[in-house]
Formats: sequence, structure tokens, C-alpha cells
Amino acid sequence: MGLMDKVKKLASKENVDKAKGLAAKNADKITGTVEKATSTIDQKTGGKYRDKLDKVEDSVARNLDKVKDEGDDPGTGPADGTPPGGPAGPTR
Repeated sequence: MGLMDKVKKLASKENVDKAKGLAAKNADKITGTVEKATSTIDQKTGGKYRDKLDKVEDSVARNLDKVKDEGDDPGTGPADGTPPGGPAGPTR
């Protein structure tokens, strides 16, 4: 299997949806980790790259908000987008 085949397999809709679902569920952890990392980098570089680090933090926050705003949690349902319980939802 060539490199591109592996990349295509990893970038399948199912895997992307699963990653989005996990990111939405763990947004607070991701944001905290990014803030900690950028703070450490800022300290080590004496504030030289603070403007760029602010852009990284903003970009992460914006993309996490975008994933959370999609409204559903694609990481928990079937890969075809059918809601749990089938097309009509769970039966009672």
C-alpha cells in the first residue's frame, strides 16, 4: 500500500467525523493544553513570538467552536450519518 493510499484511508469521512466528535467532547482539554504550550513557548522565547502564539490560540478556539457548532456528535453514530436507532430515530 502506497503512502497516498494510507493517507486516503486515514482521511476517510468516518475517521474525520470521529475526530471531530472527539475534539468537540474534549474541547476544554485541547484549549487548556494549547494555552499551556503557548505560554511555555512564550516564556522560553521572552515574548518574541507572542503575536503568533495568540493567532494559534485564536485559531484553535475558532475551529473548536466550529466543530461544536455543527450540533451533532458524529463520533457516536454510524459512519453513514444515520442517527442512532435508524433513520426515524429510536422507537418507543
